[in-house]
Amino acid sequence: MKKFVKLLLALFLLIALVSLYANMLHPRLFFGKKALSSPDTTAMNKGRDITFNSGGAALKGKIFTTAPSERKVPLIVFCVGSGDGSTMRNYAKMIDTLLLQNLPMDSIAVLCFEKRGLGASEGDWYSADFEQRAADAKAAADYAATLPYIDGHRMAIAGHSQGGWITQVGLAQYPETFVAGISMAGPAFPVREQLVNDYVNQYRCAGANEADAMKKAERQVSMDLFVTRFFPFQPNWAQLQVIKDFDPGIYLKKINAPILFLWGSHDALVSPEWCKASLKKYFPGNIPANFDTLTITGATHSFKLADICYHGPSSQVPYAPECKEALLSWVRKKLL
Repeated sequence: MKKFVKLLLALFLLIALVSLYANMLHPRLFFGKKALSSPDTTAMNKGRDITFNSGGAALKGKIFTTAPSERKVPLIVFCVGSGDGSTMRNYAKMIDTLLLQNLPMDSIAVLCFEKRGLGASEGDWYSADFEQRAADAKAAADYAATLPYIDGHRMAIAGHSQGGWITQVGLAQYPETFVAGISMAGPAFPVREQLVNDYVNQYRCAGANEADAMKKAERQVSMDLFVTRFFPFQPNWAQLQVIKDFDPGIYLKKINAPILFLWGSHDALVSPEWCKASLKKYFPGNIPANFDTLTITGATHSFKLADICYHGPSSQVPYAPECKEALLSWVRKKLL
């Protein structure tokens, strides 16, 4: 019996030491900043370089506009999605196609910046929660408001995927800064539910029926959260522990500004139906009148026209024209 107790105590001590190493030491020792690999800078080179400070970190970005310098124009601060998705490396084509080539850039400006720890930006993205990311977006807007060609009273926040959550937080936390927001493929439900949503579609695409896919997804997410708690040996796992309990409900209920929720019917990561059901749960009566929701038929998570189970190369897959039209129409009504 004594041997068993000693063995049990030793096991608990080992787990505690591994957890301490994983959560406190490992990120500092092994999560080095990655250099941008083969960045697509064609569109990004058009912008003006900016640097602003947020919470002690210097963040780098770009402002795009063709408006004359003496004319004040509204601004959209764009927030990228999860992980080490870089504005320069991962989002250049989307930003260029859906915003820079689509919006009247002689009458509006778009600001994009690298998350903490990406590109030349300081800090670590995997240790930043959504509130910090929203604060970074506000700092970007505050900087832009000092520029002579930006109208500080007409600034909006937009974001794709996880950036949609940041948009929701930003509108709720900083109503004096952001007068409107666009959540592009952003979930309207908690982080855990989004993980389940992702796994459900993976299992369905592999041939599982709906019920089995849901059971497998719930089990897999529980396992992921358990394992990453003790062994966050990758940046994504480390950040999961920071954001795993996030629920957008408390922020959605504080939003009084106009917000557009834009989803794709073939989105394998964020189901429009789950989002609408979640909004009804948060707002049992009616969804607020300032909430505009639109599902783009046939669009994926990136708003390209492909099947929900498509896993091939995406470079030649076209963006959904309906998405471009919806963004242009909404921006004209709410900002211009």
